[in-house]
Amino acid sequence: MTDPQSLGDDLKRLEDIVRRLEDDDLALESALALFEEGVQRLKTAQERLASAETRVMQVLNEFAADGTPKVVPLDE
Repeated sequence: MTDPQSLGDDLKRLEDIVRRLEDDDLALESALALFEEGVQRLKTAQERLASAETRVMQVLNEFAADGTPKVVPLDE
C-alpha cells in the first residue's frame, strides 16, 4: 500500500472501506483485505493526529498565559 498524501485521503478511503464492508455481496477474502487496509489506514491517521497534536502543543507552549510570546534568553 502506498503512503497516502494526507489525513483527508486516509479518512476518505476509510469511509469507502466501511461502505464496501457493509455490502452483503462482498466475498470473505475481499472483506478481510479491506479490513486489513482499514486498520492500517486508521493507524496512520491516528499517528498523523498525534503528531499534529504534539505540534499544536509546542506552538501553544511558546506563548505565555496572556497570549504574548514567551521570551527565552539565547544562552539557555
